[in-house]
Amino acid sequence: MIKDRTDIPALDKRVPGVPAIEPVLFPKLDALYARRSSRLEELAFELVKEAVQNEASSAPADEVNAGYFGFLATLVAAQGRILAHSPLSLADAAPVRALLRGGSTSPDIPSQEMLENTQYWQKAFAALVADAGDHLPAETQESLQALAAEQPGVLAAQAYALLSGQYDQVNAGAAVFLWAALSVFWAQAIALLAQDDATLHQRRSEGGACPCCGAPPSGSLVLTGDREGLRYLQCSLCETRWHKVRATCSVCDETGHIDYWSFEDTLAPIQAETCGDCKSYVKLFRLDRDPALEILADDLATVVLDAALEEQGFIRAALNPFSFPA
Repeated sequence: MIKDRTDIPALDKRVPGVPAIEPVLFPKLDALYARRSSRLEELAFELVKEAVQNEASSAPADEVNAGYFGFLATLVAAQGRILAHSPLSLADAAPVRALLRGGSTSPDIPSQEMLENTQYWQKAFAALVADAGDHLPAETQESLQALAAEQPGVLAAQAYALLSGQYDQVNAGAAVFLWAALSVFWAQAIALLAQDDATLHQRRSEGGACPCCGAPPSGSLVLTGDREGLRYLQCSLCETRWHKVRATCSVCDETGHIDYWSFEDTLAPIQAETCGDCKSYVKLFRLDRDPALEILADDLATVVLDAALEEQGFIRAALNPFSFPA
């Protein structure tokens, strides 16, 4: 089991006094992919155990879910290999730099033309299909390989639909691969640009979107260690984390009608934070209570909580790229 948050950079303690709260944190991507893949494998193993222990009527569902978690572990590990063997150059990050030239507001969704002219994520898509696609049925593999061989405009159209939330316009089998390719590009680009652009470290979120790429969060984290108790939302695309005061709605910034839900007691490590004003919710992953939690893996493992909240009339304000809305 993973004991710490090694993908979060250490706090700079060279300045005396109480450290200021950083508006934005940029992850160590190699560690992030490694621990995400490990957590997915761990959850897959737990599902296999449940399938063995459960009655025959429920075991097949556990086995299917375990297979999907295992596939996702392979996909995330493949992202890590792209990072290690084909790292993004600063020149390759130029299109993202252009999108950031809008001041303090969240960047716009990239145009289809920009996506078509950016080769890195397209090559990453092909690499992910070749690396992780063999864990899928033959028919799905063939469909993915055919899409990877298409003209850049066809792939860019699918990516644009995905980024703009037109999920019904995207090849269902390709969506997770497309987002994984786009994410390994965007995450590296933002991290690179942040090295020589101090303004990126001070960006603020508007309406709950990532301040660095404009994508929705995957959820929120309450950190442990040197930043014990601080709450950060985590981007579903570029993996950036941005600070948000606790008990404040991540969408509308209201504080008067915030509630916390779980199937356990008030000390549950995973809760849903709901806002009675805008009727939105995000899950809260309390790393101060369970440092092994990983935001995408454990979000996917707690979909029953989503179902319960939606029955209460709340709308999810987060996106898990392992499970796109229908």
